[in-house]
Amino acid sequence: MGEFWKRTVFGFLFAIVVIGGIFLGGMYTAIMLAAVVMLGSSEIANLCINQNDTAIKNIAQSMSIFLFVFLATFAESPDTIEAAIFIAPIFFNIPLLIALFSKKHDYIKLVGATWLSMIFVAFPCGIMMMFYNEYFIGTDKGWLLLIFSIILIWVNDIFAYLTGVSIGRHKLFERISPKKTIEGSIGGAVFTMLFAYLLNRFVLNVYFFDNYLSDMQVIFLALGIVVFGTLGDLTESMMKRHAGVKDSGNLIPGHGGILDRFDATFMAIPFIFIYLTLIN
Repeated sequence: MGEFWKRTVFGFLFAIVVIGGIFLGGMYTAIMLAAVVMLGSSEIANLCINQNDTAIKNIAQSMSIFLFVFLATFAESPDTIEAAIFIAPIFFNIPLLIALFSKKHDYIKLVGATWLSMIFVAFPCGIMMMFYNEYFIGTDKGWLLLIFSIILIWVNDIFAYLTGVSIGRHKLFERISPKKTIEGSIGGAVFTMLFAYLLNRFVLNVYFFDNYLSDMQVIFLALGIVVFGTLGDLTESMMKRHAGVKDSGNLIPGHGGILDRFDATFMAIPFIFIYLTLIN
């Protein structure tokens, strides 16, 4: 199978799994995201430390899963989420205590890998579970808005690549990602905003919502997704460049690891959630 068809087939299967998991909701979504947290935190640990140091990897995975489960559990009620905001910081102190009493592991590597896994992977996945709470999003179809947002992230990724390959000349951030271009980023932004406008105007507000997002609101949503999605992509590229690797893993043939597919999503999701919460 050629590289193009490999990327196409496995990219399509990946999309089905993600969208299907979000659509089914409840335990199915939680299991899917827990798997993302487990695999993503493992990849971050590999990028930050020696891959043979399984102890630090286990700590990063465990703390990330604990934080995700905690956020997912408390996300079910607006009353409990307020308590969760005050309790959650305790999770970030635990790696410090482990490092304090550990004689075998480098303090910076242990805390850095664990915190990065919790902040970059577990926290956004926990926020995704909050899309199912009508109190925050203002609708019982938060799952649909989550799917809509993730599709916009993918649209930006695809058209930024296609535009960059076609007419890209000026580097966007050469020190971190030499292949990304300013022209590609602009092309991705234009197509993402156009796609968001059309899908919102002729699908979401016709069949699912009563003008939940106005034309201007959805365009600003798309623009924010482009900005934060690109920052997420660059952040993961920085991790890989630090580790001297091309991909974060090899889980998905033709695409790399979990971080390679979710990097933009991890950075964009907090913005999307805050934006939708504020306007509704």
